[in-house]
Amino acid sequence: MNLKFLVYIAFILSVTELSKSQQSECRDVDTKKFPACVKEDFKYTIVSLASEHYANAYSTIINNITAGLGDCSDFTNVILCSLYVPRCRTNMPNPWLPCREVCWEFVRGCGKKMDLLGLNWLKSLCSVLNTTTKNPDHCFVPPSFKPSLNSSQGLFCNEMVQNEQCVNASCKNTFVPKKVQINKDFKDNENNTIYKLVNSVTNGTCKGILAKLACASYTPPCDKGGYRMKTLCRSDCVYLIDYCLEAFNNTEVAAYCAEPTEGNKDSGFCELKRWPSARHWDRGGPRDWRLPYSFPGGLIAALVLVPVLALVFIYIAIAVKRRFVQRKSGYVPQRSTYTEPGTEPGIEPENNPIA
Repeated sequence: MNLKFLVYIAFILSVTELSKSQQSECRDVDTKKFPACVKEDFKYTIVSLASEHYANAYSTIINNITAGLGDCSDFTNVILCSLYVPRCRTNMPNPWLPCREVCWEFVRGCGKKMDLLGLNWLKSLCSVLNTTTKNPDHCFVPPSFKPSLNSSQGLFCNEMVQNEQCVNASCKNTFVPKKVQINKDFKDNENNTIYKLVNSVTNGTCKGILAKLACASYTPPCDKGGYRMKTLCRSDCVYLIDYCLEAFNNTEVAAYCAEPTEGNKDSGFCELKRWPSARHWDRGGPRDWRLPYSFPGGLIAALVLVPVLALVFIYIAIAVKRRFVQRKSGYVPQRSTYTEPGTEPGIEPENNPIA
């Protein structure tokens, strides 16, 4: 089944699952779809993410990312599984996520490959995780985890974006060092990705969104001097779903937009404030219901026009059948010969002068 269709179904499912307020229910992780996650002791996830439609889409995304990263880190599966099928505990109101130190260890091992593959957005996730504490409910570390002495412990937004195309796409500041950005392989890969994504659609607005997505994948934007990263807003991903579904034939788009940052902005990016897939644990409260709950414009038009056209067709069919039956029976409608008194040809109407 086509990946773009699966991702689309996953977005639609988020309406039905979240609207039922079943977020506290945990379900088994699909052992066939996520064998690597089960091996890392990911036994249960939230009910919506345990559905067959999500499993089909997200297992494909995880496989695509791990195929690119290879064995650069022992914690790749821990981070990716936590993003797409995070651990669920019935007595916890939020997902049980890995500690920040685990994420940084993942970045330490795979950072260079992330640079070249346009996966630097994964580095942004570390900043929203909790640090190691004595309370195991705050976060978890895999068995025998030992952080390296030279493991990264934070990102600081103190670099200027070098790619002019990305500056034009509202990416101005980033945490990616200049020496990495000007590397030939980095530049070639970034430019090729921008070109590929932009030219995969014809819609002008979608082209702009995809340019932003490509740039944010290589040089995640941020506010200068800050520590919080920014990503493409969920509203942009929803627009792609609604009007440029073909964009999801690109694995980069599917992976990025599967669990994007909450938010809705006409331009720019949204600040990453919490773990993206934590939204599946939300209960009530104010939320931007436009995200990701809009139907494609073409579908709405079809739902309105099809019944109307059906009624018109039925009316015409009945009229034609009635005329056919009349002709077959020999009945021919006659024009009426009735005329109003005094209006017969050759007769002048009487003048009734007013007394």
